[in-house]
Amino acid sequence: MILLLVFIIMATVVMAASAVTHAADQVSDDIDTKTGRGFVLENNPLYNLGTPRGAGTVKGADIQKLAGLDGVDSYVARQNVTADLVNAKVQKVEHDDYDTQREAQFGNAVNVWGVNQSEISNNFRSGALQLVAGRHLKPDDTHKALIHEDLAKANDLTVGSKLTLKGNKYDADNQRQSTAEATTEIVGLFSGKNTQPVAQRSELFANTLFTDLDSTRKLYDVTSETEIYQDANFFAAKDADLDQIMETAAAQDIDWQNYQISPATQYLSGITGAVVGVTNVMRTTTLATTVFAGAIVMIILFLWLNERHKETGTLLSMGVTKTSIVGQYLAELALIAVPAFGIAYLAASRLAQSMGSAALGAVNNSAKQEMSQAGQFGADLESSASTQTLDSLSVGLTSSAAVQAVGVCAVVIVVVVAITAIPMLRKPPRAILVDAA
Repeated sequence: MILLLVFIIMATVVMAASAVTHAADQVSDDIDTKTGRGFVLENNPLYNLGTPRGAGTVKGADIQKLAGLDGVDSYVARQNVTADLVNAKVQKVEHDDYDTQREAQFGNAVNVWGVNQSEISNNFRSGALQLVAGRHLKPDDTHKALIHEDLAKANDLTVGSKLTLKGNKYDADNQRQSTAEATTEIVGLFSGKNTQPVAQRSELFANTLFTDLDSTRKLYDVTSETEIYQDANFFAAKDADLDQIMETAAAQDIDWQNYQISPATQYLSGITGAVVGVTNVMRTTTLATTVFAGAIVMIILFLWLNERHKETGTLLSMGVTKTSIVGQYLAELALIAVPAFGIAYLAASRLAQSMGSAALGAVNNSAKQEMSQAGQFGADLESSASTQTLDSLSVGLTSSAAVQAVGVCAVVIVVVVAITAIPMLRKPPRAILVDAA
C-alpha cells in the first residue's frame, strides 16, 4: 500500500511538471514566432551609455556589414527622435504631468521612430500594435508616416492626410538643435493601448509615430554618413542556422567593446524570463520528487527483501537463476506501478494547471520585486514590452508527459532493485538462508 502511494505521488508530480514544462516551451515557441528568429545589434551598456538621454549609437556602416551576411533574410534599423506636431495636437493624460517650463518645451512633442520597414518591427510582430488601416512603411518610402488611430481621430486625420513634424531643439539628442520640418503623408493607422499606468503624455502609445528614415534624418539635420541608430534587428532566413549566423556576425570588424549582439527574444525579456523561471522550477520539482520517491522506495524495498531472505535462498537452492529472481522483483513492482499510473494520470490532470499557475505566480512575484529594487520603469512602448510578464499559462496533460512519468518511474524501479537486490544475490544460497535464520 505504501509503495502504491509513493508511485502515485511520484508519477503525479512528474506528469504535472512535464505538462507545465511543455506549456512553457509552447510559450517560448510563440515568442520566437512573434519576435522572429534573429538577433539585435545594440549598445553594450557596460561600456557604451549611449546618447545624452541613453539612446543607441549604432553606426549605419555596421548595420550594412551584418545585413549582407549569408542567411540574413531581412532587417529593421531604428532611429529615435523627438519632434513637435505642427497644426496638430498631442494626446494628453488626465492629470497635470508637465510644469510650465516642460510644457513650453515638450508640450506638443511626440516620440518618432524612423524605420526602414515597419511590418516586421517588434512593436507590430509582438502584437503590441496592430495596423488597422492603410499599409506599413516600406524600405523605399520617403516622408511617409504611421500614426495611432486615437491621434488621427483627435486631429481629423486619416490615411492620405498630411502631417508636418518639426525637430524639437530641446531634446538632448538633437545635437544640432535642429528645428527642421518634415511634411509626411499618413499611409497607415495603428491601434494599441498602454499596459502600464502612464505618468506623462510622452509615454502614451498614441503619441508614438513611425516614419521612414529620410524623415528622421531631416528632422535632426543628419545625413546617412553622420546618423546613428537606436539598434538594428536582423532576421534569419527560414532554413538558415541562426547560431552560425551570429558567430559570423560576431567575427565582423565592429567595435565589440561598445556594441553587442543579443537574441531577438530580449524584446520580450519579461515573458522569456518567466518562461525560463517556470521551466527551472519544474525541473527542480521533478528532480527533487524523483530523488525523494526513489529514496523512499529503496528503504521500503530493503525492508521488503530482508523479509524474503528465506524465500530467495530457497529459490536459488532449487536452481532458479538470479536473473529470474530479479525479474520477479521487477514484475512485482511493475504490477504495483501500473494502477498507480492510472490514478496518477487522473490526479495530474487536475494538478497540472494549479502547479503551473503557482509556479508562474512565484516567478512573476520575484520578477516584480527585482523590478521594484531596480527602480521606476516607464509605461512607454519600449519599457512596456521589456517589463511585460506572462499573465497566464494554459496547461494541459499530454501523452508525452505520461510517457515521461512512466520512463522516470521505470528507471527508479530498475535502479532501486539493482541497488537493493544485487548485493544480496551475490551471496551463496547457504549464506542467504543463514541470514534469514
